[in-house]
Amino acid sequence: MQLGPLTLQSPVCLAAAPWQLPAGPAYDRLGAIFTRTVTMEPKPGLYEEGIWQVNEQTLLNATNMHTESAEILVQEHLPHLLSYGVPVLVSITAPGIPGFRKIARFLAREVGSQIAGVEVYITQPDTEKGAELNAKFVREATQAVRNELGPESVILVKLPPWPEHIRGLGLGAQEGGATALAATNLLKALHLPENAADMPVAGGLSGEALRPVALRCVWELTHDARITLPVVGTGGVFTAGHVTDYLRCGAVAVQVASGEWLEPGLSARLAAECGHLVPVNS
Repeated sequence: MQLGPLTLQSPVCLAAAPWQLPAGPAYDRLGAIFTRTVTMEPKPGLYEEGIWQVNEQTLLNATNMHTESAEILVQEHLPHLLSYGVPVLVSITAPGIPGFRKIARFLAREVGSQIAGVEVYITQPDTEKGAELNAKFVREATQAVRNELGPESVILVKLPPWPEHIRGLGLGAQEGGATALAATNLLKALHLPENAADMPVAGGLSGEALRPVALRCVWELTHDARITLPVVGTGGVFTAGHVTDYLRCGAVAVQVASGEWLEPGLSARLAAECGHLVPVNS
């Protein structure tokens, strides 16, 4: 499995990796490890770990959750994740193009030779004007990161779960110099606490509820002749069958996030089970 210059030993990758992985599971058999998403400066929030289990295999991740800084990641957490001997990509996000440029420059300076690359996590720009997320923004954000990290780094752009728009966003990432695409990030949703006096929690769905939408997004990207980048599927991967489903839709690999949160060690087990699988288009 190839992500540009990066060869994956397994199609199963761990996303939003816990800072301290549990002892025992064979994480060294993963294709790659993607960190939790960080910002340049720490972002305060109402919740340190704002995750609610909606049902057995679906999570709601609060929007207003504390986000760790890139500096803390580099100083305190990255060495442990690198110790498994598999490629590590740092997931980054920012409110605008200058923010993406700043965090990419920091990573290039501090750990550019240690990490395989970055995941550019694309979300709705947080502006007073309510600017729409479009292909131009994706292209410019990707290009800003590429310019700072150089031509050899893997840049995977994670797109929102919008089947009707994801082809255009994917083309924007490709034009900006992306190495690969990931489909998808969180599906916007609302959590209503049992206590009616408590405020609703805005956030994003992950897990089982996201998988059918993410599969459609992977299909859209991999069946557009204009898009030549490899695609990583992410959303609701809990079994080897789910890995196969994404590969059948054209993905070259998958990310496991909610499954690992619900069942620590799941990604390592799936990596061991699925090491023989190859993408349909290989």
